[in-house]
Amino acid sequence: MLVFGHRGACGYLPENTMASFELAFELGSDAIEFDVVMTSDAVPVILHDDDLRKTTTYQGENYLVYNWTSQELSRLKAKERYPHRTQSASHDGEFSIPTLRQVLENRNFDGKHLIIEVKYGKQFLAQGLDIVAAVQAEIDSSDYQKRGMQITIECFEFGTLRQLKSAISGPEFVFLSAPETLPSGFTELTDELLDEIAQEFDGISVALQMLSSELVLRAKARGLKVYAYTARVETAQGEVNGWFKSLASTGVDGIFSDQPDVLLKSVGRTL
Repeated sequence: MLVFGHRGACGYLPENTMASFELAFELGSDAIEFDVVMTSDAVPVILHDDDLRKTTTYQGENYLVYNWTSQELSRLKAKERYPHRTQSASHDGEFSIPTLRQVLENRNFDGKHLIIEVKYGKQFLAQGLDIVAAVQAEIDSSDYQKRGMQITIECFEFGTLRQLKSAISGPEFVFLSAPETLPSGFTELTDELLDEIAQEFDGISVALQMLSSELVLRAKARGLKVYAYTARVETAQGEVNGWFKSLASTGVDGIFSDQPDVLLKSVGRTL
């Protein structure tokens, strides 16, 4: 089973920062996952939310990322979203907000696997910002394939993910799923919905509350990879090692974790 650093190693360093990504690989992660949003000048940047107050040092009224240029955003610093994570929070204000281009150009990621979650496609399009075209431009202009890098693209929006797959050749495409974000008319991953996903994409990534051995079997029978999110020490159901092992026992292909080293140890993989 693969272990993915969720927004890097965000249990230890502020999420979606270059330092967090590099630490995740140092801890043994098979891939890193990160989130892409858009600035007003159509630059894809690495942040989980469109609200800058949640994960940056900015606390003013003009908090929507699409109201900021990339140059303006470069003056902000990342912060930990969960203050009780004192190890990570102790680094608040130290790290800049990276752009997608900077991540793709990082030579420390040669030969590595990057998982890109594209956020808020419909919302940005309503602001006149085409995140599909912007992400395509950055990936197509990079030399990631020559450097042995693997790219996976994820999105909660079925239509946006379909557009990304149509626009970009090379990556694998994974449909992100949570009970409240499924396409209209669905409250669970039925056989009908899995059939449709399998016709379009390479895999699904499901919230932990959706994960079961039965779902994994049904998805794999359709040729889909199955990933799950997010294994966190702080939200483990019971003893951490046992909880992580129970998640892996479902047969899932990969799990995202805020503490990838802990998950690796639980499933018997150590550096």
